[in-house]
Amino acid sequence: MLIEHQTVRLQVDNVLVQYHIFDTNEPVMVTFPPNCQALTQDQVDADNQAWSFQFFSKRKMNIIAFNHIGGDDHYFDSFIFAQFLQKLSLALQQFPKRIGYGVSKGGFATAFHAGTLKLDKALLLMPVSTYWQPAAPWDPKLEKHFQLQKGNMSHLNASECKTPLTIIYDPLYKPDANHKACFKSCNASYRLPGVGHRIARALVDIGLLKDIILAFREGDIDSARFYQAARKRRYLSYYFRSLDKVHVGTVSKKRLAIIYLHKFYRYKEQSIDLDKIKARLQESVCKRLDYVCCLVHGKKILAIRNVAAGSALVFC
Repeated sequence: MLIEHQTVRLQVDNVLVQYHIFDTNEPVMVTFPPNCQALTQDQVDADNQAWSFQFFSKRKMNIIAFNHIGGDDHYFDSFIFAQFLQKLSLALQQFPKRIGYGVSKGGFATAFHAGTLKLDKALLLMPVSTYWQPAAPWDPKLEKHFQLQKGNMSHLNASECKTPLTIIYDPLYKPDANHKACFKSCNASYRLPGVGHRIARALVDIGLLKDIILAFREGDIDSARFYQAARKRRYLSYYFRSLDKVHVGTVSKKRLAIIYLHKFYRYKEQSIDLDKIKARLQESVCKRLDYVCCLVHGKKILAIRNVAAGSALVFC
């Protein structure tokens, strides 16, 4: 079924499959992308690469990359795609190891299909365990998906995956922490507190993602090195950006004090662009003026002054 020593692209229903087999005596990576990496049909026709394909192929590593074509109502669950995976799983048996890798929605898809593909292990970054909102009412991201679903999709549950999983997540971001807790076969996990649902981006920004992926492919992630490098996250602009949304009870007073201290010094070091602040204030005031005018149709003009004055507090 698999053609060796050349890049192959094919479309299976609403999924782009792109692979390159360099050496069947080496492990094969099987990858699924996050939701934001969806391709349009025009992009597929224009030969846009599947997510992660270039990363592995340029290193001459066996790679089978799946990429969804379409929007938020895509869950890699079509009947045609499932049939394709059944056939593909037989071809994958020739490899010494079958390793999965997925991010967010890709983490869901990797775990969801791990049994069919007979993966030996999988690395998941901030994976979603289910897209059936009634099963995970604590995740606000699923509300939009639930509205798009046309029927009962409770089968969209990856938490019963039996493949050994390694999960990287933010324990302070409750939706992702709850999803992580749902996975029964998670035998290793790495915590990256304070970055929210931005695990992949944070690992790239601190220069760690590439090393983690390659280390996992070869064996295991170096825990000591991971947590040493993870300390650099305090210099990321989005680190604890939404701190006020984190419940005080989830962190100790000492840690909270350290967080605010680093936040203070980071803001102190940043230059203040007065022109940018002025432009944002003007834009904010104009929006509020337009909104009030639409409501009162020229009446109660005094209310405009209150709205305009209040907008000055937005950027304090």
